[in-house]
Amino acid sequence: MALRRVLVVVVLLALVVPVTASGSTRCGAAVPGLAPVAVDVGPVRLHAVVGGPPDAPAVVLLHGFPETWRTWRTVALDLAADHRVLVPDLRGAGCSGFGPVADPDARTLAGDLAALATALRLGPAVVVGHDMGAMPAYAWARSRPDQVRHLVLSGGGVPGRGLEELAPPHVAAFAAAPPGRLAAEVAGREREVLEAFVGSPAVTASGSLDDAVRAHAAPGRYDAAMGRYRALPRDAARNRLDPGPLPVPATALEGGAPGISAATLPGADVVVVPGAGHYLQEDRPYGTAAAIRAIAGRASAVAHR
Repeated sequence: MALRRVLVVVVLLALVVPVTASGSTRCGAAVPGLAPVAVDVGPVRLHAVVGGPPDAPAVVLLHGFPETWRTWRTVALDLAADHRVLVPDLRGAGCSGFGPVADPDARTLAGDLAALATALRLGPAVVVGHDMGAMPAYAWARSRPDQVRHLVLSGGGVPGRGLEELAPPHVAAFAAAPPGRLAAEVAGREREVLEAFVGSPAVTASGSLDDAVRAHAAPGRYDAAMGRYRALPRDAARNRLDPGPLPVPATALEGGAPGISAATLPGADVVVVPGAGHYLQEDRPYGTAAAIRAIAGRASAVAHR
């Protein structure tokens, strides 16, 4: 196994539509410095926010479950001082559309992201996938290394590369549940269920739990989130068919100690944010931003050699 370097961080043809103030409120309170947009990519309209100088090095931040784009807002604002930052709601999440395909797999979501980046004329980016955002981030890096300069996984693993053995029990349980069953069980109890699931005072205090409850109480949203878990076996099968090396450099960005991202990205650098847990972007947002900024700086330096 390749040696890992462990660092400790202390601190297109698509329609792009600016979103009005009322749209920003419906998709979570507006954040000055991050401009909401709606982008038609094939059969689905994606909601995202963008910030920072258009010609600055690009960073894309992908949420997991039960998050929306807003989990990244503090990190995104910090990075936007010197980076072009893109933070989307993934297909079926937050304020993005569902699309015609039930239980879209990581490759489908990666195609959405590739089209979104093209529509917004985004340069090669450092792509950070947190939790369930790790799978489309990995698929995007494998399929479009021209768009992904450096892959960062945080609190999420790679299907078919050890995720099945290392993931917490809810991952297999969600994947095995029939469509609609868990959504029906949760209906009307979203706050109770999601607060217990997240178990993070930081997520509650920041307002991100409120965002998650509002997002998943909307019709069809909870089952759409479960659909991503149901797609994991297909993601794993596809990854096993393509066992070759990742075509871009990678980093596992972990809260507190190396975890599932490091374990399923052999050979990647490992960056640890002290004092953070699974939701490192909520627990230590400025330390997380500093870590991503350092990774992006090294990626830019390598690209310009």
